[in-house]
Amino acid sequence: MRRRPGFTVQDFEKALDEFFDEMLISRWRGAAAEPGEFERSRVIERPDHYEVCIEMPGADPKHIEVNVVGQRLHVRVPSGEGHLESSYSFAHRIDQDRVSARWTDNTLVITLPKHKPRQIRIAKG
Repeated sequence: MRRRPGFTVQDFEKALDEFFDEMLISRWRGAAAEPGEFERSRVIERPDHYEVCIEMPGADPKHIEVNVVGQRLHVRVPSGEGHLESSYSFAHRIDQDRVSARWTDNTLVITLPKHKPRQIRIAKG
């Protein structure tokens, strides 16, 4: 077996750990927040959607950025010293066209409907 220069067993173990953390462990939990600045957040999984509630006292909802791609949610808000941000990963794909967000009592509530597979009818002939 040939060894690549600069690639160690520790590098391989780290890559393998990251793979399992991202692909398996977070999926078992339904959704997982990556380490970030929003300490007071919670994710609720319902049969047909996820709901992410993030407490942001003092934030201006006009400046909050919410982005969804595939199975990931990214939330970013400017603060006095830069930006606060967090990302969340979900077990199911999100229906991006139906995502909604509302601001109530210093809390951002994001509703993320789960993507439903489309049944294809088979035509005769």
